[in-house]
Amino acid sequence: MHISASLLAADYARLGEEMQRAERAGVDSFHFDMMDGHYVPNLALSPEHLKALRPYSKLPFHVHLELENPDYVLANFVLFRAGMMIVQWDTLANPTHTFGEIRAKNTKIGLGLNPDGALDKVSALFHDLDVLLLLGVYPGFGGQTIQPGMEERITEARHLADRHNPGLMIAVDGGVKPENAARLVRAGADMLIMGTALFQSSNMAGTVRSIRESLAGSPRR
Repeated sequence: MHISASLLAADYARLGEEMQRAERAGVDSFHFDMMDGHYVPNLALSPEHLKALRPYSKLPFHVHLELENPDYVLANFVLFRAGMMIVQWDTLANPTHTFGEIRAKNTKIGLGLNPDGALDKVSALFHDLDVLLLLGVYPGFGGQTIQPGMEERITEARHLADRHNPGLMIAVDGGVKPENAARLVRAGADMLIMGTALFQSSNMAGTVRSIRESLAGSPRR
């Protein structure tokens, strides 16, 4: 199980230290939410943050473009050794073009889908993807409660992925916490993206350890 630490919930005055704390706690990667104040009513992070923070960790960086025009960013910025770029389905005018821009940067492709996004409308794109990111909340702000029916949605996505691209990873972001982690994995999730539950924990290493222990022996549906 892959656990990614979402820096949206970290202390922005101490991002480098927060990353090192999370790496010591045992996370597998860092998740960067880039928000432009248009697609979502919030501003968060930028390509310059990746450049500034790269020296603080050797773990993979995953970038989630919650932007009105992701193609502009992809065309005009070098995204500083990001291992994966995730774009939102409802921001893509031409998915083939956008995916080509991402592949040209030797970067894995992720597609983000909001809680009301129809899985059957994106399943034809699964063969182009490395990761399908299912948002458990509507994007923009951390600390929200996961939407009802998320486990069933993950299971549906897993069944579609097994038909179209068995190697596709299913990631979940939004409302993930130790209390629901095992259920999400049993439903079919391969990656858990966690922010508030990690960075507001008084014992981050203990939180990560408790999640991994809860996942041990959790069979898939």
